[in-house]
Amino acid sequence: MMLKLLACLFMLIDHIGYYWQPWLPDGLASSMRIVGRLAFPVFAFGIAHGYLRTRNPLIYFIRMSVFAIITEFLLRTTYAWAGLLWSGSNVLVTFALAIVMISGWRLASRSSLDVIGGLRPLPSGNHARDDNPHFHVRLSPGGIEMDRRIALPLGILFILLPMLLAIWLRPDYGLYGLVTVLVFYIVREQTAPERLYRRSLQAFIVVNAVFLPYRIFIEQVPVDWAILQTFSIAAVLICEQIQDSRPPRRWTKYLFYLFYPLHIILLIVIRQSS
Repeated sequence: MMLKLLACLFMLIDHIGYYWQPWLPDGLASSMRIVGRLAFPVFAFGIAHGYLRTRNPLIYFIRMSVFAIITEFLLRTTYAWAGLLWSGSNVLVTFALAIVMISGWRLASRSSLDVIGGLRPLPSGNHARDDNPHFHVRLSPGGIEMDRRIALPLGILFILLPMLLAIWLRPDYGLYGLVTVLVFYIVREQTAPERLYRRSLQAFIVVNAVFLPYRIFIEQVPVDWAILQTFSIAAVLICEQIQDSRPPRRWTKYLFYLFYPLHIILLIVIRQSS
């Protein structure tokens, strides 16, 4: 809960610096944008953790998608009212696609863990008999109840499809956002708790190092803005210091979904009335 509230605060500071930039000193606006770089990794960390906790990834995806569609409508309407240019789509689209991507990773990586076990009843007497029936049982330590010849290509499809949709829909953070959530999920799933944050930090540094030239040369993001995003690495250290071990209350699940569009709308309304 504390991490989610802190991430909302970082996001609010970032968006104040963005939407009210004309009325703020340049140094202050830039500092607020730097602080805002801490918000996304904290939310991404929470999405990865939420996937591990959820009992039904499909419901998780549907809930995220519904709020993404509602948010898209609200923000596009507000931008049109204020005469602002809207491009791409909102960050909830990124998180919805990331949930699909994680599901694809689970299908692709766990389908190969299936093994065949043999069962043979013990003889009732002192001597074993060669005609005892022998049963073969399919075991699935990966938890995927699907033929791996189907699960593997389906998993790869669920990994690639969100990436293609991210390129087409251009949601906030795009491919960088998808990979960040997936990497946090993989690290959290495969790492012992005492090494979780160190491994997360190492992995996130690699993600930023890989995507820095990609964002500059492929996405053509301004160099200073691409470099600014590397400040987000510090967010992992914040996640380490503030650990939410207890599952969130039901109502807090919707805090970010509501706060995200509403605070942007409020900032735009105040901007237009000034």
